[in-house]
Amino acid sequence: MMMMLSCHFAIWCILMKSMVAAGDDFLKGWRMKDRFVGFRFEISPFPDLILEKDVKVAIRDFADEHFCFGWIQNSLRKSIVGEARCTKESANSLKKFMSEILNEDQNHTISIREYRDTLIRLHFTHFKILSPRRNTCFGEEPHKCAHFYNEGSDGIQFRDR
Repeated sequence: MMMMLSCHFAIWCILMKSMVAAGDDFLKGWRMKDRFVGFRFEISPFPDLILEKDVKVAIRDFADEHFCFGWIQNSLRKSIVGEARCTKESANSLKKFMSEILNEDQNHTISIREYRDTLIRLHFTHFKILSPRRNTCFGEEPHKCAHFYNEGSDGIQFRDR
């Protein structure tokens, strides 16, 4: 019995090795990066707290309807920040929705950084609105941590490294 399992496993290994050697074309469509997109975003500036709440709720509801998961919150820099992971089609829809919802007010900008590996930092079973007290910042934009900045007379400045 053990010998038979060993033979089956050896044959399986040989087959898998030959399929992988055939190139990435064999795996295309099965990898996470072929099916999903992970990204983070920052919408700024957002001094209007009432409108900000409506925008966060609208983005959360849209993301939930399109089976995306992730999070959104207010940042200390008077912006809305978040991360999302969706199917490729849903990610494009969510990005378009965020652009359209902001198109009414030309004073807002949206920065998006797409991840190569699709993985987001915080995972929830739905799209969650987080408390602004929760530390979610990153080492680079968008939503860069405050300790990577120096407060100068002109406002926030990058720290020289």
